[in-house]
Amino acid sequence: MLNAKLKPHGCIHPLSRKELTSDLPVETLYLPSRLILRLQQHSGAPALPVVKVGEQVKAYQIIARGNGRMSVPVHSPLAGEVTEITSGNKPSIIIKVSAEQSQVSPLQLLEELPERDAMLSLVEQAGIVGMGGAMFPAADKLRMSLRHNIETLIINGSECEPYLTVDDRLMREQGEQLLGGIKFIQQITKAQHVYIGIEDNKPEALARMDALCADEPTVDVVALPALYPMGSAKQMIEAITGQQIPRGKRSTEMGVLVQNVGTSIAIFNAVRFGRPLTHRVITVSGGAIERPSNLMVPIGTPVSEIIAFCGGLKNKPARMVMGGPMMGKAFTDLHEPITKGSSGVLLLNEDELPSPRPSACVRCGRCVDACPMSLAPLEMVAELKIDNFDTAKKMGVNECLLCGSCSYVCPAAIPLTEYFDWGQQELYRQRLAEQKTKRTCLNSAARRERLEREAQAREAAKAAKAAQSGNRRASRRVAVTEEKTS
Repeated sequence: MLNAKLKPHGCIHPLSRKELTSDLPVETLYLPSRLILRLQQHSGAPALPVVKVGEQVKAYQIIARGNGRMSVPVHSPLAGEVTEITSGNKPSIIIKVSAEQSQVSPLQLLEELPERDAMLSLVEQAGIVGMGGAMFPAADKLRMSLRHNIETLIINGSECEPYLTVDDRLMREQGEQLLGGIKFIQQITKAQHVYIGIEDNKPEALARMDALCADEPTVDVVALPALYPMGSAKQMIEAITGQQIPRGKRSTEMGVLVQNVGTSIAIFNAVRFGRPLTHRVITVSGGAIERPSNLMVPIGTPVSEIIAFCGGLKNKPARMVMGGPMMGKAFTDLHEPITKGSSGVLLLNEDELPSPRPSACVRCGRCVDACPMSLAPLEMVAELKIDNFDTAKKMGVNECLLCGSCSYVCPAAIPLTEYFDWGQQELYRQRLAEQKTKRTCLNSAARRERLEREAQAREAAKAAKAAQSGNRRASRRVAVTEEKTS
């Protein structure tokens, strides 16, 4: 077992609260009454339904196909009847689960393809996305990495978010499958060496993976300091390799690829067994839940059914969060479904939340010390408050991970991360508007050129016609003159 080469800049020590579920084995939630399967569980356009209302579907059956680049198919985790297909902001396919279950055949391996392409095809067919929360299509990420010489593969098992113990339990319970997924990814990328990064607050997972990798000469387990956000790719790469990724560059350009534990196991299941991504492990935790748990659930399961399986609520939660408390998204609808990127469901009491009352900045500088990207949070907020987006962009607001470290350590409870999230969205809208304006100008210029060409063509045709008419009149005059002369 190796130790981290260095401690990345910044990082904080939030209360882990992992003890609520870290020693609880993964349970399986069987047959919820219905599934709500979002059609956009990836970074691209929503998938396109290939089933109709009233149709009976089987487990593992594809119910929506990918829609262009960065879009992946969606499969039904369980057999049932399609009762509704919704559109709007959250397009979904709703399935009433049947008491009797049946499933379709495994994914088809295209044997005529080379080995690498065949494995990538299975990963793509399986609808696998990054299961750490980003939901970037795994096949696209692997294909993009092939443009570069990947020397190092890093498996991200840090799981630095408080409360969450999904990756911890997966490494302890499905270590063999994880190692199998690592070998498949190595075959695809030709990575020369693999590091499995695990925070030192997970001793059982460290010991388990170290024992499994004892006979693997190209795989090492690295014990990382329990810091947040160690799970960020740039911080993990720096801690393990000592290499910093320059601003504006991807890790693959530097020869390093990072994959999540859950994603690696999903790749193993797809390539080895032809199994699509239809289930995932989540952590259900927080002071408001009766029985905190680690659960294997069908994707699309409503939160209400998960809460019922965990014994219900002790009291009304002050906040419900999908994911971790630092980077997860708050939600209010108990029928919100689990997606491929959902790592947890947190039902939090008031005493588990930060102070909601911001006050004036005390100029302590803690936000600067905590920022893992070496930014100046307070100065960027000052520019965003006066809508000075260009200056904020130059200061690196788009480099912000939105990890929440600065907000966590701020004694004045200033919602710094919310400002940066808003600033990034506004800059994105401005970029889209600029692109639209540019396209409009190009289209207008092309239209003017086309109209000018058409006008010139008409003038040329008119001139040619006039010349032809003149020639005919001249010919007739010559003929008449010759007739009179003769």
